[in-house]
Amino acid sequence: MKLLRNPLHENPAARTLRADTLPFPVDATARKRLTSITPNQLSPRYRLIKRMLDIMVASVVLLFVLSWLLPLLAVVNVWMGNYPVFFVQRRVGFEHRIFNCYKLRTIPMDPKREIGSWSQFLRNKKLDELPQFINVLKGEMSIVGPRPHMLSDHRNFSKVLGRQYFDRLKVLPGITGLAQVEGYEGRITTLEKLQGRIRCDLNYINNWSLWLDVCIMAKTLYIPLRRSR
Repeated sequence: MKLLRNPLHENPAARTLRADTLPFPVDATARKRLTSITPNQLSPRYRLIKRMLDIMVASVVLLFVLSWLLPLLAVVNVWMGNYPVFFVQRRVGFEHRIFNCYKLRTIPMDPKREIGSWSQFLRNKKLDELPQFINVLKGEMSIVGPRPHMLSDHRNFSKVLGRQYFDRLKVLPGITGLAQVEGYEGRITTLEKLQGRIRCDLNYINNWSLWLDVCIMAKTLYIPLRRSR
């Protein structure tokens, strides 16, 4: 597994963020300190309990749900022109490790075809994220944790927020997280959204408990149901 170099450890010129690489302006308040990581929340006991929960939940989901649901979604995906079925994207995970993040494809291979209602359905219900349970069993992700960013976003966001951004990489990234259930999901279009997402990520790490993970998982299941009403 490849390690991504910390952009702040590169040459000084790499520390300067071009304004046109982000969809929002950056001002002097961008690097305002968000929060600090509590060391005792990153103990071996924490990691062991988290890993045991991940293996248990991912195994149950894969055996009793995804064993029949993923093939069904794959057939419909191909029928709708979204093939190859799976979309593999390089993301940044624990301690800057780059891994292949699995998703169901929601963008047609044919550039002439528009994203249809089926693809929108997969995205709105978060069904395109289901293959990431494979990443969980591989030890590359957790059920709950900070969402893994694309390489380009990782480089840009780290230059905006500075070293505090990298604290979120001290735990495994998650399929869902506190930021997502608090409304900080999707494409980041403002500095406030970026700061809000990172603040939630760091607060999650500092306040982690089994009960918090259970609550986040339950709320993650509830959000798509609420949208369908």
